[in-house]
Amino acid sequence: MKEDFIRYLNSIDIPVPLRENIQKAYEFYQGICPDEITGIFVTDYVKKDGIREYENLWFFSEKYCMEAKQFVIKDDFDIVSIQKHVYRWRIEKRDYDFKEATDMSRLTLYFVLESQITAGLKASKGNCDYLRDIFIKYIKPNLKA
Repeated sequence: MKEDFIRYLNSIDIPVPLRENIQKAYEFYQGICPDEITGIFVTDYVKKDGIREYENLWFFSEKYCMEAKQFVIKDDFDIVSIQKHVYRWRIEKRDYDFKEATDMSRLTLYFVLESQITAGLKASKGNCDYLRDIFIKYIKPNLKA
């Protein structure tokens, strides 16, 4: 796996056992995606008891977005073209200035593709900065005019 992907996983405190699942998903998508995989994101949220939950794993390339749904417990993979196919996006944020996350920050990004496929990515704490960057690099530039 790419060094910057490993740094990202370290920064959001992904437990070691989950990294095996992430590595396997990455290897799967490397064999499927015709582009170089250049982005990674793990959706997460904080439960009422303060425990951080990791939900879905996302990879991005210049033209595609890939999701491993509930990667913690199963293998459920999909891939879709996003190149100039983003029809609509919406952002919900709480305690986040879109500049620097705090432990109280929460961010959710929703987007809809022309094919009516919808996606929702959520982040807590420092992961909000990574979701902001995913939005800026992969979603915003692919908004269909």
